[in-house]
Amino acid sequence: MRRPSPLSLLQEHLGSCRLRVQGVSQGTGFFVAPGHVVTCAHVAGTQPGTRLPVFWEDTEFEGIVLTASAPPKGRELWPFPDLAVVRLLDAPSGHPCVWLDTVPPSHDAGLTAIGFSDVYEPGSAAERSAALVRGGTQKLQVGEMLELVGGEVNKGLSGGPVLNHESGGVCAIVKATRLRNTSMGGLGTPVSALRLLDPDVYRNLIRAHDAFHGQDDRWSRLSDRVMRHDAGGADEGLDTALNSTEERQLLALISQLPEDPMDETLSGTSSHLAAFFAAAVEGALPPATYPLLDHRDVFTELAARMLPEDGGLPYELAFAADLAHRGATAGPAWQGAVQQLRDRVLITAGRLGLGDTMQRRLAERPGPEVQPSIIGRIRHSMRDRRLYHVMVWRYRSASDIRPAAPESDALPLDQAVKHLAELLPAQIEIMGGATSPGLIELILPVEALDEGFADLELWPQLPWFSLGRKQRVVVRPLERHEAPSLHAAWAERWQQLDGKAVGDMVVCVCGRGDQHQAALDASFDNDPALGALALAGTPQSPPVSDAYQVAVASGVPMMMWRRGSPACERADGGRCGAPGRRTCRGNGFFTELCASLDDARRDDLPERIRRLRVEAEKPPKREGHLGGDIVLLWDDPRRQIPRSPLAPAQEGRSR
Repeated sequence: MRRPSPLSLLQEHLGSCRLRVQGVSQGTGFFVAPGHVVTCAHVAGTQPGTRLPVFWEDTEFEGIVLTASAPPKGRELWPFPDLAVVRLLDAPSGHPCVWLDTVPPSHDAGLTAIGFSDVYEPGSAAERSAALVRGGTQKLQVGEMLELVGGEVNKGLSGGPVLNHESGGVCAIVKATRLRNTSMGGLGTPVSALRLLDPDVYRNLIRAHDAFHGQDDRWSRLSDRVMRHDAGGADEGLDTALNSTEERQLLALISQLPEDPMDETLSGTSSHLAAFFAAAVEGALPPATYPLLDHRDVFTELAARMLPEDGGLPYELAFAADLAHRGATAGPAWQGAVQQLRDRVLITAGRLGLGDTMQRRLAERPGPEVQPSIIGRIRHSMRDRRLYHVMVWRYRSASDIRPAAPESDALPLDQAVKHLAELLPAQIEIMGGATSPGLIELILPVEALDEGFADLELWPQLPWFSLGRKQRVVVRPLERHEAPSLHAAWAERWQQLDGKAVGDMVVCVCGRGDQHQAALDASFDNDPALGALALAGTPQSPPVSDAYQVAVASGVPMMMWRRGSPACERADGGRCGAPGRRTCRGNGFFTELCASLDDARRDDLPERIRRLRVEAEKPPKREGHLGGDIVLLWDDPRRQIPRSPLAPAQEGRSR
């Protein structure tokens, strides 16, 4: 007697996860997690809270729409991703759930789509499965759909699951037929598009999905048999990659970790992106299609990359290790799951022959906390240096730098400054809001340093708000950022300032007398600790402008001056010698600055200057208060924008 194939048994189990959904139209849904059904928005409806009947094994249940994508504006095709999540109010116990596979099937991979059809009995929906093949991809609005070819995709299949024969997982949701009553196939929405729905609903759904499959092995036993059968009986445990069992075990444990980002200094999305870069190959591009909403998304995106060429830890396993490492500081309620995850990554790495590598990764100390910021840049046009281009980035870490918008066209300086000011409010809102002091770093040519950015009033509804009092505004010299040959001295002087009181390190420089450019250059060469300057005038006024040029080329990372002030004239008629850490008789700004900075450290200076600006507005308002017009050049060499696009990692690895 001929036994059924592993694939036919898995297809039968897939059918037991199918439901008939009777919403704004008739269609199909399927169990993804206990009591939770995924279907199309054009089947269930788009209004959260809507109740609708669903049918499983000829029994009616009441469902409620938890989230759904938006409807079309007219009669056109429903917009991408056309997905909905429905929860059964009185779900049956013990029902099965599908396994979601986020890796797209390869071209010509065999597929099975299931749902319902009333072709032969109009008005009576009967169960149907369709044998299909993966074609190409089809751009639809803002998303990319899978082409399902080689068979008929009838209307009743909408919302149904698409099984990938290669992986033994559900890779897509049936969306539309190409042409009714033909074998021209249709389109499927990738399961990763669920990440475009309500983030909280998605996280609850996907964590329940992973937890379910960590306890219930009905699906995994069948899908593993399919993969072994297709591999000709080879033992997948001999591979250098994680096998499907290990992936499910890790995801089940990860689903028990805190939902909130484990790095409390970052938002959820940024924390996940930073974790992605920490585990990915150097130079990898971030996932561009769907947001990273949960630890699982980071894991699956990394698992879709090619294995490390150097034989190192698979990227997703490295990420799981990082979670276990960071989780050591989580609350007592999470320690059981963290310890289990730690044990599991060690066991998995041991099977791969990477036990020592894993031990080293788990023992690594976390890196220093990185302050997020908004970085704006005004640079000269290469065709006409009288014109300027503007660009803004959101900086989370050295590997997480996001452009806020494309670089502007070439503009006159006044328009470039205005355009930069227009871009900042939206980015400040993303990074925490106007009333949450953040770091604003402006990379500027010397002619733009005194443009008064700290005095900008960017919130018309709050005209008493100024940028410099609400945010930590610093400027940075464009000239140094465009000359990599100057970076070595820059990094050394920055390090020399670490942990030291700036008031003890700052020196007065004016460019007068014996402070001509050659003498200043010799002074800087002779003393790498010269890293903080009080300029006796604006960098645009000679001879301070000459001193500024030498300081930038010598890598001086911190300078302060009064905006728009002329070079000081020594009242005593004395001659300025080599810069030193002593009182300057002719520069009252220097004396007041040293007293105001007190014991401020290098990394505290942007906040200290912000507070000085606030104090300058307090009554009784004093004319000439230091905080009224102070400019801080604070140029951290570790915080640089990319000079060239990052190279994408190779993709296409199947599991």
